[in-house]
Amino acid sequence: MRPTVVILGELYDPAAEDHIAEHAELVKVDPDDAAAVAAALPRAHGLIAKYPAPITAEVLAAAPNLVAVLSSGRGVDNIDIPAATAAGVVIANNPGLGGRPVSEHALGLMITISRDLHAVTRLGIEGAWERRLTTTRVELADSTLGIVGLGNVGSNMAHRAARGFGMTVLAYDPYVSAEEMAEHGATKVDDLFEMLGQADFVTCHPEMNDETEHMFDDAAFAAMKPGAYFVNTSRGRVVDTDALVRALRSGHLAAAAMDVYEEEPLDPASPLLGMDNVALTAHVADFTVQTKTALAFSAATKVLGALAGEVPPSALNPQAWDAADRRRKELLGG
Repeated sequence: MRPTVVILGELYDPAAEDHIAEHAELVKVDPDDAAAVAAALPRAHGLIAKYPAPITAEVLAAAPNLVAVLSSGRGVDNIDIPAATAAGVVIANNPGLGGRPVSEHALGLMITISRDLHAVTRLGIEGAWERRLTTTRVELADSTLGIVGLGNVGSNMAHRAARGFGMTVLAYDPYVSAEEMAEHGATKVDDLFEMLGQADFVTCHPEMNDETEHMFDDAAFAAMKPGAYFVNTSRGRVVDTDALVRALRSGHLAAAAMDVYEEEPLDPASPLLGMDNVALTAHVADFTVQTKTALAFSAATKVLGALAGEVPPSALNPQAWDAADRRRKELLGG
C-alpha cells in the first residue's frame, strides 16, 4: 500500500514536496481550513506540521492511521508529545540546522539596535542626516554579552561574539557544563539575575518549556543593567511582552530587538510597533535559502524513512516507536 503524507501548511522548499510525492500520496492542507484538515487527517500515515499548526490530542485522535509526525522546523512546542506517545505516534524534528543562521540574525539585530539603524532607516536619508549626531551608538567590541541558553544557537552565538567581535561572553544554562561553555568562548554563570546584572547585551536562545515561559518578566528586566540591550530570537513566550514594554518605556533598557512574539503574527495594535527603540523582524531568523532547503528535505526524508520502518534519528519520544511501527506494518506492510 502506498502511504499518505499530509502537510499542514507547506514545506519551505517545494522540491522537498516533490520528493515526498515520488514515494507517497501527498496531501497539502491549509491548517486554518478546519473542514479540509478534518477530511485529511483520517488518511494520514505521516504528518508534517508547519509551525504554529497545533498537533493536539484531538488532532491525533482524528488520525487513527498515523505513524509519525514531523515538525517542519526544530520547534515542537505546538505538538502535544505526551499525547502522541500515549497514542503510539512518534514525533521528530529537525535539529542542528539553525545555529548558524539564527546566530547571524541575532548578531545583526544587536548591531541594528546598538547603532540605531532601525530608527534612522525609517527616517530616510534626510531625516537620518539630521539625527546622526543626536542618538546614542555603542560598539560591541569590549562589551559583555549575556546568553540565555547555550544549545546549538547559543553556542554559535558565543563563538561568533567572542572571536568575531571581541566581546566578553557570559552564559546561563543549567544543563550545560562550564567546560562545554568554555569550548565556545563563554563563561558559565549559575544565577540568571547575576548574569543579567553584568551584561551590556542579552540574547535569548533557550528551549520553550514550562521553565522558560515568561522567564523574562518585570523582575528579570529590572535585574538587567540600566541602558542594556535585549534580543530575542528563540520563542515569543519566553518574554512577557508587557514587561518588556514597561522596561523600554521607563528607559531602563536602551533598546530591544525581537524576531518572535507571544502571538504571531504580531498584533497591529502592539505597542512594540510604535517604539523608536525597538527593531522587529517577522520570525525569519533561520529562513535563509540554505536553511529552508535543508529543513524541508530533512522533514521529507525523515517522514518517508519512518513510513519505511526507520526510527527517525531525531525522535523526541522513541518509546512510541514500537507501537508506531506495529501500526505501520499492519497498514502498509513491510
